Amino acid sequence: MAHRNLLYLLSLKELRTRYKKSVLGWAWSLFNPLSQMLIFTVIFTYVFVSKPAPGDPSGLTNFPLYFLAGLLPWNFFAITTSVAMANVQSGAGLIKKVSFPHEHLVFSVLIAQFVTLLIETVILVIALLIVSQNIIVAHWQDAASPSAPNVLVWLPIVLPIYGLWALFTAGVALALSAFNVFFHDVSYLWTILSQMLFYVTPVIYFTSGLPDVLVGRILRSVADWGPTGAYIRAFHNLFYDGRMPPALLLLYLAGLAIATFALGMWIFGRLSPRFAEEM
Repeated sequence: MAHRNLLYLLSLKELRTRYKKSVLGWAWSLFNPLSQMLIFTVIFTYVFVSKPAPGDPSGLTNFPLYFLAGLLPWNFFAITTSVAMANVQSGAGLIKKVSFPHEHLVFSVLIAQFVTLLIETVILVIALLIVSQNIIVAHWQDAASPSAPNVLVWLPIVLPIYGLWALFTAGVALALSAFNVFFHDVSYLWTILSQMLFYVTPVIYFTSGLPDVLVGRILRSVADWGPTGAYIRAFHNLFYDGRMPPALLLLYLAGLAIATFALGMWIFGRLSPRFAEEM
């Protein structure tokens, strides 16, 4: 019970101090993805003149919504892993003085960032609801067109997949945080690797638009079935396409989440008893 209370307090501290002394407070959690959405929308719509692929079967042709559907969960992953490493490293004083499960320093960041993800998702759902209803009304007005599917039909499945995404993220964050205590280069290396991972994850592009050549086919496979790409594809299916992700993909995501979390916990559990002496 004491350890659960500590986790609660650490998570609350993360939430309270994140935007402390800022005028806009939690609004900043929305401004960052919205500013990125605006930048990439201008680049791909007006500079490269790229036409967004229609959602299947939703009929959406809206790059900003496609982008946000992938960016919000991606930011959860990227921020959680980076902040968790810093949180464990900066928790040296607590680790040396108090006996507690050190993984709570990672889980507190995960919980705080998950709350942020849920808040941001509410904004995305509102935007999807508005656009979706406009599509449905347009189809109703066109007697020759069948009724458009509502892109929000499969939203109830989002939370379970968010749970798997959080489990996967926790595994990666635990492993990175443990290694970073012994080798500080890990945090610098992860900054580079996460940037590379962002561009092989289909957040800002449609895999259907990749060229049908060897490099394009390899990139499509990595984007569709890579650890982060597979999750983002599932979120695009739910938010943008308005359909259930394939059963094979869901099984893959579940197995990936459980295996990654188990490995991360094992690595953290093996290394955490030596944190105090290393710090």
